[in-house]
Amino acid sequence: MNVFANSKRMWVSTCILFITYAPFSLSSNMTVPLDTLNPHQIEELVVTGVTGIPKDKIGNSTISGVEINKLPVILGEHDVIKTLQTYPSVVSGTEGFAGLYVRGGETDQNLYLVDGLPLLNVYHFGGLFSTFSTLSIDRVDFYKGAFPPMFSERSSSLIDIVVKKPNLYKTTGTFSIGLISGQLSISAPLKKGYSAVSLALRRTWFDVFSYPSLAILNALKKSEGKKNIFSYYFTDMMLKISGTDQKRNNLSFLLFYGKDNFKFREDRFDPEESESSYQKNLIKMSWGNWGLSINYRLITSWGNLTLSPYISKAFSSDMQENWNNTNETGEISSVTSRKPSVLQVGIREIFNFPITHNLDGEMGFHQVWYDYNIGNSLFLYSNSQTEYNVTAPPKHSKNKILSEFAQLHWNINNTIESTIGIRGNWYDSDVRNHWSVEPRFSFKIELPYQSSTSIAFSHLTQYAQQVSSNYIYLPTDAWLPTASYGKPLESNSVSLCYFKEINHSHSLKAEVWIRDMQNVAEYNSNIFYYTDNLDWYDKIIFGKGIAYGLDLEAWGNYRSLSYRLAYGLMWNRRKFAEINSGEYYPAKYDNRHKIDVNLGWTINERLELNGQWEYVSGNRATVALYNIATPGSIFHDSPFVNPLDPGDQRQGGIDYYGKPNNIRLPAFHRLNLNLSIKGEINEKLSYRWDIGLYNAYCRMNPFTITKSYVNLTGTDNGNYRKFKTLSLIPTLPSISYSLFF
Repeated sequence: MNVFANSKRMWVSTCILFITYAPFSLSSNMTVPLDTLNPHQIEELVVTGVTGIPKDKIGNSTISGVEINKLPVILGEHDVIKTLQTYPSVVSGTEGFAGLYVRGGETDQNLYLVDGLPLLNVYHFGGLFSTFSTLSIDRVDFYKGAFPPMFSERSSSLIDIVVKKPNLYKTTGTFSIGLISGQLSISAPLKKGYSAVSLALRRTWFDVFSYPSLAILNALKKSEGKKNIFSYYFTDMMLKISGTDQKRNNLSFLLFYGKDNFKFREDRFDPEESESSYQKNLIKMSWGNWGLSINYRLITSWGNLTLSPYISKAFSSDMQENWNNTNETGEISSVTSRKPSVLQVGIREIFNFPITHNLDGEMGFHQVWYDYNIGNSLFLYSNSQTEYNVTAPPKHSKNKILSEFAQLHWNINNTIESTIGIRGNWYDSDVRNHWSVEPRFSFKIELPYQSSTSIAFSHLTQYAQQVSSNYIYLPTDAWLPTASYGKPLESNSVSLCYFKEINHSHSLKAEVWIRDMQNVAEYNSNIFYYTDNLDWYDKIIFGKGIAYGLDLEAWGNYRSLSYRLAYGLMWNRRKFAEINSGEYYPAKYDNRHKIDVNLGWTINERLELNGQWEYVSGNRATVALYNIATPGSIFHDSPFVNPLDPGDQRQGGIDYYGKPNNIRLPAFHRLNLNLSIKGEINEKLSYRWDIGLYNAYCRMNPFTITKSYVNLTGTDNGNYRKFKTLSLIPTLPSISYSLFF
């Protein structure tokens, strides 16, 4: 801790009082009267560590920004979601991607908040990276059980990201440059001691690297009359302005923006006619979020009142354009596009107040208005004789949710701690309305030898779902207000936890949990979002889900070593009346075992080595293990065989799938390493080199599985099926440089 103050005799506890505004009591040996201190005279206080969820809290964890920026990750791009993936009962879905499947839930069942601002499109590059710049993150409060009643609308987890407060007294910042992106985070006072601003920017340069490569490739293909244009990049931006007054009231403003841009074009031309193009194919896509939130905290003699209005929009668009310009047919052009989006405008009012010495209360309201644009199809076609313009009207669904919540927190002599809360929601749409009541409670008892046991229950309701039939995130997967035409998704979560601390340096945590889910949405068989001639609510079906498991964690430090070990034992199943004859079947991400080992070694003040090893049981997949023989083919192990046809024409047979998700892919595991080299340039400038190795021993983990046929004997009787796994990510080195000022 470094403290710079005008008075050398000022106690550290007094500094913490005015920086954090925490209640305190004066001791008799304080030499500085309280009424002579001005909080804005304190120039700087640097505290190592973060506040947040207590480490013994059931179903919850706090991850600091420092921890996030130490974890070795793919291509050196530190990532909030990939850090959360290292916790038990949390899986990534597809290996190497930033999916988040928490305790049997889907990716759309996670609520992402950035300083209270809800975001929906949280992935870049098909889910390879998340949209949060880690340089600006103070901490992440991660809830997967014992949910506070002030949050709802998602049924699996809450990721509450707290942005760093701007520095009120001096300009500070970080500049980082890596293999695929550059980042800048800067903070500066506006009025010293009272207000400040911070800005975080990130941009990739895929497009910059692709230009010279494509120029060389196009020069080689010029004689063939071919030319390709490719561009992809993403941008993130967070602007925060924070101010305080002498009464300790606080006002902050957050502006968030994140966007991906993708373009691919293929031209065909006659090289003998000055490269005059006669055919162009162009695909363009963009997706992202923008949002604005305001947080105002008013401190009164009765308690703290917080007002948090916000507005945000998640958007995506895809467009495909084709031109064909030839002498024979004239000019032909066609354009297709869809543009789904979600706009939400809301406000939270929260009042925290003490009741007695060991009893605190919280109550509040939440109002939010949604506009779901399911996406309007656009198709334009024209040639020299004909022109078509088929534009479907935008499919909007507008609804609102009005909520009220209350919570009591009771601490009896630091021995028994109980939190009881309830939330009520009124969902109003043009088609259907719903009432829902969400009880929640947790109960903890302190035990001897620095240990405790806890139990928690949470009921959550979700009114919109992002239904997908893919194994990776696609920005064109629209959010659907499923509660407007059916029932909302409801989830009940029960957890039982035991916590033990050993010598203040090592901690153990074990948690048994179970979740049941009602009204989980899924596409009907052979129907997808882009299936024409059907409204979206006719494409989906509703079913049940159940997940349960055991979480084990151990963490601590010994001298220069730190560690965190995590193991998850999980089951995850689904049930739909229209699928598998109405019987339960394994979910896609029914990963039975998950092991994470995180080690950190501070070699000296300049060198630090971090390693992460992960093992996860394979995902589930639906594969045709058999083929129903058709005329002209013979499979000796087929369920039945049809007679040969008269022409004796050999055919491949019809795939027979049986039950959904009927196989488990091979397990995936990998080792990631990162070496940090630190140094100082002068008193105001320091630097850090990060040298990383992702998938250090080049384990080719399966991404998907393919099927082909082989004929071993040269006759129909020797026809066998052959399965191969497809892998994508080999060993990937990375290097980045960070400058701190």
